[in-house]
Amino acid sequence: MGSGDIVNTMLNYGYSLLEAEFLRAINTVDLDAHVGFLHEMTPSKNRLAYDLQEPFRFLVDLAVINLVESGAMESKDFIRTENYNLRLKPTGARKIVNEFSNKLNKKVSYQGKKSTWSYVIFLKIQELAH
Repeated sequence: MGSGDIVNTMLNYGYSLLEAEFLRAINTVDLDAHVGFLHEMTPSKNRLAYDLQEPFRFLVDLAVINLVESGAMESKDFIRTENYNLRLKPTGARKIVNEFSNKLNKKVSYQGKKSTWSYVIFLKIQELAH
């Protein structure tokens, strides 16, 4: 919220996508997203999702770096609000969603098998639930 530059606007949006991915996995294994370990106990915050996504933030960082370095993001993908903050237009949001999805669907070696990052996230939360 309240970002004034392109990169931080993209990162903020990407981190919200990562949070949604974690919330999906947390809900799948029936954990309470409001009970965390590290983040401040604040009502209506998904502390567990915030805690668990920390080691995976690099996926968003890589997606944003790829978009910036490739020149895929254009000034027309953003809008400046009356408070001088930047927001993504639907075209920009779509680009970030697609690039982030590519990262989540990338196969990596985990526990001797090829798995997507999305499945690794699910497995880590499942381990926590057990």
